[in-house]
Formats: sequence, C-alpha cells, structure tokens
Amino acid sequence: MLVFGILFLVVVLFSPATRADGKARRVLILHSYNYTFPADAAISESLRKELARSSQPIEVEAEFLDLARRPDEVEGLKTAKFLGEKYAAEHFDAIVVIGIPGMPFLLKHRDLIAPGVPIVWADVTRTTLEAAKLPADITAVINDYIPEKTLELAERLQPKARRLVVIGGASTSDVRWQENGRRAVAAHNSSELEVEYWLEHTYSGLLEHVSELPRDTIVLLLTFFADREDKRFIPRDVAGAVAEASAAPVYGFFETYLGTGVVGGYLETYQSIGATTAGIVLEILSGKDITKLSPRDNAKPAFRVDARAMERWGLDRKNLPSRSTVLFQKPSLWEEHRYLFSASAAVVAVQSFIVAGLLFQRRRRQQAEQSLKESEDRMRFAAASANIGLWQFDRATSQLWSTEHCRAIFGLSAGFPLTCQTFLAAIHPDDRSMAAAALQGELKGGRSAIADVRTVSGPDEVRWVRIRARSDGSGQNTAGQLSGMFADITDQKTAECDLELQRQEVAHLMRVTALGELSGAIAHEVNQPLTAILSNAQAALYLLKQDSPNFTEIHDALQDIVHEDNRASEVIQRLRSLLKKGESSFDSIDLNELVESTVALLRHQLIDRRVTAETDLALGLPTVLGDPVQLQQVLLNLIMNAMDAMTSTPDAQRRIQICTRATEKGTIEVYLKDNGPGIKTVDRKRVFVPFYTTKDQGLGLGLSICSTIIEKHGGTINLRNADIGGAVAEISLPAEKGPHYHARLAI
Repeated sequence: MLVFGILFLVVVLFSPATRADGKARRVLILHSYNYTFPADAAISESLRKELARSSQPIEVEAEFLDLARRPDEVEGLKTAKFLGEKYAAEHFDAIVVIGIPGMPFLLKHRDLIAPGVPIVWADVTRTTLEAAKLPADITAVINDYIPEKTLELAERLQPKARRLVVIGGASTSDVRWQENGRRAVAAHNSSELEVEYWLEHTYSGLLEHVSELPRDTIVLLLTFFADREDKRFIPRDVAGAVAEASAAPVYGFFETYLGTGVVGGYLETYQSIGATTAGIVLEILSGKDITKLSPRDNAKPAFRVDARAMERWGLDRKNLPSRSTVLFQKPSLWEEHRYLFSASAAVVAVQSFIVAGLLFQRRRRQQAEQSLKESEDRMRFAAASANIGLWQFDRATSQLWSTEHCRAIFGLSAGFPLTCQTFLAAIHPDDRSMAAAALQGELKGGRSAIADVRTVSGPDEVRWVRIRARSDGSGQNTAGQLSGMFADITDQKTAECDLELQRQEVAHLMRVTALGELSGAIAHEVNQPLTAILSNAQAALYLLKQDSPNFTEIHDALQDIVHEDNRASEVIQRLRSLLKKGESSFDSIDLNELVESTVALLRHQLIDRRVTAETDLALGLPTVLGDPVQLQQVLLNLIMNAMDAMTSTPDAQRRIQICTRATEKGTIEVYLKDNGPGIKTVDRKRVFVPFYTTKDQGLGLGLSICSTIIEKHGGTINLRNADIGGAVAEISLPAEKGPHYHARLAI
C-alpha cells in the first residue's frame, strides 16, 4: 500500500495533464446526425460527464452535421466553410466524431475546420474502420455490432419460427447496414428459415405489411433513415412505430430501440462508448501521442430485452441466454410497495415507544426550560457587568425586546416602557436619523451595522452609546429580525478626544521645534526687508533736505519702503500661521501656492546649506480641501528631511525636486525627490512608526505626524527609493470635487 501511495503521488504531481498555466483545454464534438438522434445524444452526454470529472478545466463545443438529411457534397462544403469561419480563431486540443458518416466529411474538409488536431472516431464498426485507412493521428472506439447474436436470441425465444423478415431503409447509411445484415443472416441462418428483405418500402407501406405478418415470423429491424420516397426519419421513431404495428416480435441490435416496443438484441450501451471515448480524449489532453493510441474495443455487449415486449408476444424468459439483462420489469409486490410495508412496520415499532417517549420528552422539556432560564439570568448579569444592554427588534411589527440594563444606559426611569420610540427619544436630535438607520437598514448575510450616538440624560450630561445591529444570516424566515447590543462608550470617546488633543499638542510642538531650528534663517528673512526699509527712509529724508527735491526719486523710495514692509509682513504672517494653536480649519487650498510659500520660508536655509530647490508645478491644478497649516507642516518636514539627507552629498548635486500634478482619478499628487543616499531596506517599513528615527538628535515623530495629517485629509503618503538614486516622498490628496484614490508616481 505504501508503494502504491507513493506511485500515485508521483503520477499526480508529475502528470503532464496538470497545466501550469491553468488554461482550459478545448474539445470539439462533431455529431454525424442532428440533435434528435438518441444514440448520438447518449454518447455525447456520457462523454461530457466523464470529461467533467477531470481535474483539469475542459471546455466542450458541439456541432451537428445532420448528414442523414443533407448528405450531398454542396451542403457538406457549406457546413465545412461555416465551421471553419466559426472556429477560425479557436484552437482545439482534440476532436471527437460520433457516428460513421461524420469521418468522411471531416477527412475531406479537415483543413478548413481544424488542421492537425487529433481526432477520435466514436461508434464505428471494425469493418468500416479497416476500410477507411485513416491517418496515424486518428484513433477510434470500435463498436462491433453483432447481428448474428441478435438472430441467436430471436431463435431462442421463437424456436418454432419459420420466417425471417429483415427491414431496412433506402438511404446511404441504410445500405451500409443492409450489407452487415445480409452477411449476418448468411453466416447464421439455417435452411429452416425463409428469409425476406424489405428494403424498398415506403414508410406507410411498411407499417401496413408488418401488421399482416404471421405470428411465427422473426422481424429484424436494421436502420431506417429514409424510405423509398426519400422521406427522412429517426430510426428509433421508426422502431417504435414498426413494433407497435407488427403482428410478430421485432428485434434490433441498437440500444436506442429498447423501450420502443422492440424485444431486444445483443447490444452495446452508448454510455459505455462515451466513457471509453472520454478515456482516450483525456489521454490525448494529458500529452500522450495519438499515433501510439490504438483503436479500442467497447467490449461491453450483452443480451438485453424489454420485459414488456416479451410479455406482449408471450415469449418465455426461460429461453433467454445466460446473463441476459431484462429491462422494464414489472416490480414485485414487495418491490412496488416496500416503502409502504416498511412504513407500516416502523409505525408499529414507533407506537411501542410513544408513551415512554412523551414522558421522557416532558421531563427533558422541563429541564431545558430551567436551564434556559438560568442561562438567560447569567447572560443578563454578564451584559450588565460589562455595561452592555441586549436587544432584539422585529421590523415587521416594530416590537423591541431589551434587557433592563438598557434603561440605565439611556438614562430612563423605571416608569418608561422599553420601546423603539422611547430609545429614539432619548437620543440627541442630531443622531436620531443615524440610530433609526441602524434599526431599519437592510442587513444581509449576517452582516453588522454600527452607529455611535449621543444621549442626553440631563441639561449638561451627554453620554455616548454604541448601537451594534446584526441580521440573522440563516435566512429562515427571519429577514425582518435584528438583534444587537447597546454599549456605553462615553469613557472611550473621552479618551479619544484627549488623545486627539495630545496629538495636536505634539504636532504644534514639532512646528515650533522646526521653526526654532530655522530661527537664524527667519531672522535673516526679516532683517533683509527691515534693512531695505531703513535705507530707503534715509534716502528719502536726504532728498527732502535738498532745495529742489526730486519727488520722483522720493516716490520710488517710499514705494520700495511699502514693498519691503509687505515682504516682512508676509514672513511674519507665515510664522504666525505655523505657530498657531487650536482646532483644524479646513479650507480650499492651492497646493502650488502652498509649495511656493514653504520654499520661500526655507529660502535662506536652502542657501545656507547650498541646496537648490527646483519646482515643476502643474498649471490649472484643482484645489484640495484641508488645513493649510497642517499641510504646510508636512511639506516643511519633508523638505528639511531632504536637506538633512544630503549632508554628505557634493554641493553641485544637492537638489530637491518638487512636482505637482492632477490625475484622471480625481487626486492631486505631490512628490519630493532628493539626491541623498536613499532609505535603507531595514528602515523602509518603519519610517512612519512613532519614535523611530535614523537621526542622532531626532525624536522619531516627524514622519509619524506627517502620516497622521495626510490620512486625516483622506490621502496617502509613501516613501521609497528612486531608480536613479535618492529618496522620493509621494503624497496623494483627493481633489475638492473628486473621489479619493492613490496613484504612484514613476521617477
């Protein structure tokens, strides 16, 4: 068993049938006849079922050539051209031809339909296969019909028969089967049987003649695709009509004739033909060379008879050959009513236990009720201990059930009924719509809804309650049922507010710290306009002392004083904005202006460190909604980090590139690139972690605060190494009237 298991694993793991790309294999089935022919349908259905069991994906296409009704070459060429155009862009891994007429058609038009594709010919006789002389890349499933065996069955069931009538049609396919029938009769017939061949009858005439046959006649029905007047038929339908009209037993050697009134014969099953064909196809799809796959026999024939037909003509089952299969048997009394007999016996047995069962069930119910009561008490106690109230709401009847602890959560006194309206009335007016949506919303598949609302218990007391609602995911008539809990989260909300205040304090501290580092540069920025103002004022006073003052020069000096004063005012205003402390104020922001003002604020620091700041700002950039102070803090931090990163970079290469652009996805992107050494792999995943820093004097809070600010604005921030060296900081913010997406920039 161990060796067998190992071999099985080896075959499964290394079998070429398992395609690495997972692409489906494609198989084309060509039916010689149309969809109404039951033999083709049975083979095709069995073939599809077997292919569907394969572990590899297989797609099956099917076409009906209808060669029984349209056998001429002109129609065949039209069909071939149609199939060639239809599947011109398709590739098939194998083709299955069902029925004898389909193979000559395919051989003639193979280059049009599927050149070079392996072909399996299903349901072909050995004689026809040998005469066809097929190419090496075509194999077959042989179905050796043996009419002699069917004649043997007929003689066993009718030992006193004196006459044999062989019936066949007038089409090309019928003529081929007539030759098989003649050979079988010649090989098997004894001189006691008088043989007649009815091969040129009209359909109506055939039915009339078989109704006049004597009882001791054996009727052997071949195929009947067309009569003498070239009227087309389905052989199975003809078999049913002949069997019904005949005064003598009718036999055939096709499985599809069974069930129509024909006695039976020595038959192959078309299901087994389909299964054998599927086995060959799977071997081809697994990679085996079709030239090494010899034609296979479908060796499952047997004597099969219809019990109803034997009873109609009074044929004795004792005369059947051994191992014959009798179909459509009338079931025995037990087989027909075994469920009734079994049910009656079961009822008698069950009644013996009814009294004892009812008493036992009563005892169990009492125990279950007591256990349920204790469980509910424990649940209420546990929920109250955790400051949680449980509830259940029926949206169809608007009835609400809840635990008593819900009163304390919503500040309700004992006199108030616990209803949906009572709870909604206790909720802050601004939050009632949110609470009602949680109770009335459609929740499918067991999904949950969460809403945090405020309750007003007194003039100054506001508490927070979390409403969690969940629908029953079982789907058993409980679509209108909601259940959930009320949880007092006032302490949590208070802690969140305190945390937000602390975060704002830290952000403000970081801005003040950054400005402290830039104090020398800021003093220089303010000193320059003040020096210019003093110089221009002294010049104006000097000009006024002259006997003939030049008022034009005095006007220019005063104009310069106004300009330099505005310049100093702008510097001070930017400093006041960064030092401002308080709640965030979201306004429409032009990111281009924000970038330019930040660069201007750092101009002296850039000059002092010999760093060049290059900007590429997109024209007509949409505005974003945000806090300008916080966003400027992000830019300030990133630019200073870039300058710090280029400390060891040669002076000529110290450049910072700042770019803005709008995307089709409705976002505004800002990226900042330096020429420093880049980010180490070990630091890349931790740069936004609080208190993690690569600087000797750093606190590790700058990038963490930047990430928090950008996420608060609905955007994303990312740090990575550029392809040509240096580090890149990417910021993506939603445009004021666009959706929020994050798009990476390629540098």
